[in-house]
Amino acid sequence: MATNPETELLEDETEAGCTEPCLVARRRDKEATKQALLGAAVAVFAKRGFDGATTKEVAARAGVNEGLIQRYFGGKAGLLQAIVGNMCGERLTACRMAPPSDDLQTEIATVLRHEIVQAQENRDFMRVLLSRALVDPALAATLKAHYKDSRLPQLVHRLTHFRQNGTLDPAVDLEALAATITTFAFGLGFMQQVVLCEDRQYLEGIIDSIAATVVRGAKLGAAAGG
Repeated sequence: MATNPETELLEDETEAGCTEPCLVARRRDKEATKQALLGAAVAVFAKRGFDGATTKEVAARAGVNEGLIQRYFGGKAGLLQAIVGNMCGERLTACRMAPPSDDLQTEIATVLRHEIVQAQENRDFMRVLLSRALVDPALAATLKAHYKDSRLPQLVHRLTHFRQNGTLDPAVDLEALAATITTFAFGLGFMQQVVLCEDRQYLEGIIDSIAATVVRGAKLGAAAGG
């Protein structure tokens, strides 16, 4: 197979004698190559499954040398880990940029709808990711760390807005409330939509019911605790 000269340049990562513009360009090319590999891997994993996917096919789809997967990610498992980190980072950025809703029930419904959209857009890859996490402790640990260290605290931060404006009683445990919302979000986005193939109209009715129920529960729990 013919070798791409640009690919060969990417394999030479020595910086001796390289000017600053050269270094910037090389690092930019390296990052672009990583992103191309991540995008290609998502498509190949979704199509073939983790076990059926090969680094050769991923590299071919990305248009780069197969050896770069080992160099940049440490192999196929590392590539999957990197995809998780990349996707989680994108979702957290979107969450941070979204302004808080006017009321708590709308905020909860918005979170649930966002999860449904994300699960639908990545449904084939999500099947691969979650089935792999059941047999790969390292991947499961990565998902847990994202949930515990990033996603949950970000949702708690958004809920703090409703405590500050008086919607939520100070007695409400925001972390427990955030965990409840994310549990419902996963159930709707993956189980109901991806696994059970429920249609969007049905899911919309469930979203409204869950949001209203969680808000009532939070108020009742605060009253009981007080």
